[in-house]
Amino acid sequence: MKSTKKTTGKKSAAKKTVAENVVGEGSLLYVDYIIKTKRDGTVFDCTMEDVARKEGIYKEDERYEPMLVGIGWNWLLAAVEEELIGMKVGKSKTVEVPPEKGSGPRDPSKIKLFAKTKLAKHGVRPLKGEEVKIGHERGVITQVLGRRVRVDFNSPLAGKILVFDITARELVTDPEEKVLAVIKRRIPAVPIDQFGVSIKGTTVTIEFPQASRYIEGIQYAEIGVASDVLKVIEKAKEVKFVVIYERPEPPKKAET
Repeated sequence: MKSTKKTTGKKSAAKKTVAENVVGEGSLLYVDYIIKTKRDGTVFDCTMEDVARKEGIYKEDERYEPMLVGIGWNWLLAAVEEELIGMKVGKSKTVEVPPEKGSGPRDPSKIKLFAKTKLAKHGVRPLKGEEVKIGHERGVITQVLGRRVRVDFNSPLAGKILVFDITARELVTDPEEKVLAVIKRRIPAVPIDQFGVSIKGTTVTIEFPQASRYIEGIQYAEIGVASDVLKVIEKAKEVKFVVIYERPEPPKKAET
């Protein structure tokens, strides 16, 4: 009997370890991905700098690092998040997303003709391939026809099957680490080690450094952080923000 109990204990521990390394509903994890169109294999987004440089899509102002994903919160396409469930950390998968679950089908009504003079008022050159912004719509000039131009306001990915090559890198399971992860997602401009986190009962308290006060739109970022924290910490009922202002050192007296 004694040996049987030990064996059962080992099996339970093994099952628990496996479960902790498997993505489930509501999991918070980091993923790497490469997204391309199925028809021509064009890569248009990725999380890895070397791939971005190789494919000619590298941008200086982008952060190339694994992306934080909360399963069920649509931080990625829902169709991709669903495919992550059941994956083990370190494993990769290729997921095809049809137009109806991605950028939608192409809509002919979003292709419009404009007079060149109207586009000129918006500072747009009437050249094929030029981007156009009119009101809240963004489009691309696809054809120049005498005094008029054709502008396509469809998403560049509309009607296309997308292919995600995705790898589950790391599951975030510690409560405080979860909070820090969503802070980094919302406020990447401030080093994460400058924030303090404590969880007591149903209250999550986050200490913000003084430097965070100078970030444009910080109030909106805080709303996002609070919303995310209440998702990832199930027992939390409130989130408190504390801003730390340190007394500046007095100026040194001039030596005489």
